[in-house]
Amino acid sequence: MAAPGGRVVSDWIAIQSRHRSFRLIPPIAGPGEFRKWRRSQLSISGGPTRFKLPITRRMVVALAESRPSSLRAIRDKMSALVGTICCLRASEIAQLQACDVLFDHHVACGGSEFRGTAAVRIIRRKNDPERRGHWPVIGVARDPRRRVVFQLRTYMRLLKLRVHLRCGKQSRPGARCQICPPLFPRLRATSHGRFRAASESCTRQMISDGIKRAVSSLGIDAAQFSAISARKGGLSTAIEAGVSEEVLYLQSGHGLQRAGRTYMHLRSPARLLSTFESFRL
Repeated sequence: MAAPGGRVVSDWIAIQSRHRSFRLIPPIAGPGEFRKWRRSQLSISGGPTRFKLPITRRMVVALAESRPSSLRAIRDKMSALVGTICCLRASEIAQLQACDVLFDHHVACGGSEFRGTAAVRIIRRKNDPERRGHWPVIGVARDPRRRVVFQLRTYMRLLKLRVHLRCGKQSRPGARCQICPPLFPRLRATSHGRFRAASESCTRQMISDGIKRAVSSLGIDAAQFSAISARKGGLSTAIEAGVSEEVLYLQSGHGLQRAGRTYMHLRSPARLLSTFESFRL
């Protein structure tokens, strides 16, 4: 193996991504197998794991107040905001569909004070083997310029990302819908020189590249940022704000599963908003 370990890993990341883009099973497909293989390669070559910076609260505020003009820049911004506020992994951001965004979801159990909020349905997580699901919540910002839920509605309307009347998640909420479009789709050029949303979702690498572009649009060097920066930033902001570990688990699904967590059912959705409120939007 003449090539340096870092080059070998980069080539294999491209190979894995290429297979997924054509909906093929990648060569290293087992749960967590690629991560283990990557670590073994870097340990042999002596290359340290690259340090990635988190997306901070100030960056979230700046992104929420920004008004990009191109469809790609808007998609990049929304993927960074949703990923950070909801503490999502790159794979979770890429797997989101339009039917996973549930506007005013908590009005039924919490009252009209939760109007304008949105729950994001995460149906598959490595720390959720029983597929109970996690439901991160995006609240209503105090500053009208920072209302992420409103911006998410506008983004979905702009790209025509509609929930189909025969959405499969109505009968099988734990399975991927075969009809509804991805929340963060690839963009295709039309014959008129414009862009439209494609039926294929972005890959994890595309999501990572988009988040880096969103950070770069703020005038920040994005060399030490990637998709993991969103999850790092969301968890770090919530922990610094004093959000309890049990409530944070319901949003991020982090850490080891404990017996009591599967029985938690909060009487009021207000506690679920504590992660969002830590950003003080």
